[in-house]
Amino acid sequence: MKITYETIYRSYPVFKHLLEQSLPIQTTIKIKKFIEQINPHLIQIENIQNELLENYSSKTEDGVYEMDNTEKKHFIEMLQTALTPEIVVTFDKISIGDLGDKCSISAKNLEEISYLL
Repeated sequence: MKITYETIYRSYPVFKHLLEQSLPIQTTIKIKKFIEQINPHLIQIENIQNELLENYSSKTEDGVYEMDNTEKKHFIEMLQTALTPEIVVTFDKISIGDLGDKCSISAKNLEEISYLL
């Protein structure tokens, strides 16, 4: 399956959430293997984001990044461009039933990982 860096970027927080849920073991293993596949790409995305933050923002004494509207616009444009590459991953899709009865996930988060269902 082909997915973009943007898809990975948006869905990673959902994976972190799912890994903390009580899921059936087979589903947990599938998700863990998928995360292991995309992890090098997540690191690359994080590096890109950090580089863009360095270029388009200033860091306060409290460690908070600030940028004016022009810088913010350029940051967003550059990040969107950086998130367009596609990668090929291998993943056996899961069904909603595979998440089990104890898993809680919001509709928004479910949408973020819909490509895996």
